[in-house]
Amino acid sequence: MPEDSRWRDEIRCRLEGLALPPAREAEIVEELAGHLEEDYRREVAGGAADADARRRALAGLSDRGRLADELRPVERRARPEPAVPGRAGAGGVLADLWQDLRYAGRMFTRNPGFTALAVLSLALGIGGNAAMFNILSAVLIRPLPYPQADRLVQAANSGYYPPGGLVALQQHSRTMEVAGFRPGVDLNLTGHGEAWRLTGSTVSANLFSVLGAAPELGRVFRGGDDQPESDSLVILSHALWRDRFGGDPGVIGRIVALGGVDRQVVGVMPPGFAFPDAAAGFWIPLRLDPRDPDAYWAQNFMPVVARLRAGATLAQARREIESLSREMIALYPYPMGRNFNAQATVIPLREFLVSNLRTRLILLQCAIGLVLLIACANVANLLLARAASRQKEMALRTALGAARGRIVRQLLTESVMLALAGGAAGIMLAAWGASVLQLALPAGAAAWSDFRIGWQVFLLAGVLSVITGLAFGLAPALVVCGHDLAGLIKTGGQRSAGTVRARFRSALIVAEVAVAVVLSVGAGLLIRSLWKLAQVDPGFEAQQILTLRVSPGQPLCRTRAACVALYDDLLRRARSIPRVYDVAAANTLPLSNAAPTIPVVVEGQPYVPSERTAPLFWGGAVTPDYFPLMRIPILEGRGLTPADGEKSAPVIVVSAATARRYWPGQNPVGKHIRPVFENTWRTVVGVAGDVRQYNLADRAPDHIQGAMYMPYSQAVESDRQLPAAMTLIVRTGAGPADVVDAIRKLVRDLNPNVPVSAVRTMESLVEASTEQSRAMAWLFAGFAAVALLLAAVGAYGVVSWSAAQRTFEIGMRVALGASRRSIFVLVMGQSLRMVTAGLALGVAASFVLTRALAAFLYATATWDALTFSCVGALLVAVALLAGYFPSRRAAGVDPSTALRVE
Repeated sequence: MPEDSRWRDEIRCRLEGLALPPAREAEIVEELAGHLEEDYRREVAGGAADADARRRALAGLSDRGRLADELRPVERRARPEPAVPGRAGAGGVLADLWQDLRYAGRMFTRNPGFTALAVLSLALGIGGNAAMFNILSAVLIRPLPYPQADRLVQAANSGYYPPGGLVALQQHSRTMEVAGFRPGVDLNLTGHGEAWRLTGSTVSANLFSVLGAAPELGRVFRGGDDQPESDSLVILSHALWRDRFGGDPGVIGRIVALGGVDRQVVGVMPPGFAFPDAAAGFWIPLRLDPRDPDAYWAQNFMPVVARLRAGATLAQARREIESLSREMIALYPYPMGRNFNAQATVIPLREFLVSNLRTRLILLQCAIGLVLLIACANVANLLLARAASRQKEMALRTALGAARGRIVRQLLTESVMLALAGGAAGIMLAAWGASVLQLALPAGAAAWSDFRIGWQVFLLAGVLSVITGLAFGLAPALVVCGHDLAGLIKTGGQRSAGTVRARFRSALIVAEVAVAVVLSVGAGLLIRSLWKLAQVDPGFEAQQILTLRVSPGQPLCRTRAACVALYDDLLRRARSIPRVYDVAAANTLPLSNAAPTIPVVVEGQPYVPSERTAPLFWGGAVTPDYFPLMRIPILEGRGLTPADGEKSAPVIVVSAATARRYWPGQNPVGKHIRPVFENTWRTVVGVAGDVRQYNLADRAPDHIQGAMYMPYSQAVESDRQLPAAMTLIVRTGAGPADVVDAIRKLVRDLNPNVPVSAVRTMESLVEASTEQSRAMAWLFAGFAAVALLLAAVGAYGVVSWSAAQRTFEIGMRVALGASRRSIFVLVMGQSLRMVTAGLALGVAASFVLTRALAAFLYATATWDALTFSCVGALLVAVALLAGYFPSRRAAGVDPSTALRVE
């Protein structure tokens, strides 16, 4: 009988209890038979007799149960007729892959704590990135919901034109098909039950064709619909059609009273159409009537949107609009400053829409990307620790003939499978995370962005899972295969961790801490900025103030006296409501983002109409009780009084900032200002304290150069009309619901066609003004909290693992007289050293990286010392917490037990 056959029989006898799959048993038998044959030949070559050589070769298998005991933990038992995909006819690679996947699954179920921690870490990183990518893609990448959206452009850099200017662009542009629109047009819908105040847009007849938008019902506007006598038309949004007309298809052709004008409904737009913003409930045609020069050239300035003509480029369109804007100045029937629209240009429509969002979204994407890096480092640390406990397993596999590449593939399969599980959990988190991340966006972004989770997000999650799995799995695989595996078998794997692996794990923690410091500093700066913003005095008292929008409609106010009498009567009656302390009215509220502007001439300031345009002032129309009710101080002169009526001398009150700008070092009382379209000067009778009219950060639009308050009875807007819709401001000690009901009844009694809307408290308005800043701060705080938690868990794992590896050393130290306290300090020192090193790197990186946050900070420097100090203290606390329990455990080691570990 051949010797190798005899070796096989001996080995099979010792493998009988394992019930291995035949293929695997044959591999083991062949490998060990080869080793025994080599040992036998070596003994014979050394002069041993045949029987002695055979006996010595079999000496390692003299214990018949030892081989089975060694293999049992790492080998799976055979199952009846196993169905292994790929084994039959698909080649060995697929069979091995299936075996690796099944083995990885068994390993994960045997270590549920490790699996859960790793999957959760990856789910947070991958899910957060998938959610943020979904937002980023919806806002910055995916096409706008219009055909050939990349050909749509919008005028920028103050590119606003009157109706006559729009017509001139339409007639002379060779590179663009130009359309105009005026957003934020508020009109009353009456004749269908309770009157409704609706927001819509006036548009040129070709707007829908320029956008490429088709109606759901009826038709869109066509040529001639914006001409006099043909413009009494309206197109409804899908939401308005559904809510107010019950989704009735028969609404097409119906006459509705909108803004006091009977208009025929010609179309209904589909659900996804929301131009220029989500608030648009209707669209009515512009009236292009050159017979009315004031309306045609001096009012209703509007932005324009255009579609590039075939063959035209963006650069050509920019050159053309610059040229046309200069040539247009000669068309105005009154002197127009040469600087009007001098900087006008066109940019892609998407770029116009996202200009204020791009930086914010990229910052958030970078922040959540750093969280993923920390998660990968954390899982790599977990796998390195787990690899230490599997060294003997891998050594035995190698001894049994497994190639090192095969082992690396097995370990990478496990890490990728772990990452895919994290990615699957992350997708579930992404749907929730996307809704949270949307808080950082303005409400209008939903009008042109589709935030539904698409296939791109699933693809990204899959790619991230595979990449991260390979990234954090490669290092542990290479470390395991880089050891002296024969030595591991002899020592049983004890104290074989090695300095290199320990340093690598510590380096990962240092990197984690550094990244966590950057995120924590960013979050701290944003929170400190938010706190400072909350401490800002807005210039008025918001407590116990209720506001309601009352909208009589312009037709009711065609006679100034009628509108003034309506509000006088309403205010008088409202003061009689129980627990109403005072009532006033204003055309706009502080912090409401509304900016009613009027071009003015300031006495003593040079103004040559043909040289430059008139400065624009914010124009407030208020009743006399406005300043005392809002607790806005009058710093000089007087406020407004009931005596400042329609027939009295025109007066105004200016803001303190306006007085400082135009009359520095002078007494502004007695100075004069007038709208450019009036010949009568208005006398400045007082200076009011500055109010944060636009936002708490007091960042006014660049084009607004002053603020003035006019008595309501003398007020005008840019269209030279008295403001019809006003906001009732009520200081009350009663519940809002009681007051609102009482005022609604008063308004109905006065005129049933006057709607009451936009009911809110002044405090909620102040809070809403910081909503996006608050969302940005808390999102960064959430990212930083996750990063700190992962870094703390990682630091705890490294310190705990290191202490366990040094059990023998610690026992020796204690046996030689080391105190428990010194052992505690020894282990705690490792945690502090790692975190301190990461803190130093993170602080250095933060000085550079946090500059990107400067635009989002209010009265807070990017190097704010208090923020950096707090983050440093927080990281030291994390280090102490991460090191406390391992240090305490190490200090309690019994030396006799520890010395027996070896």
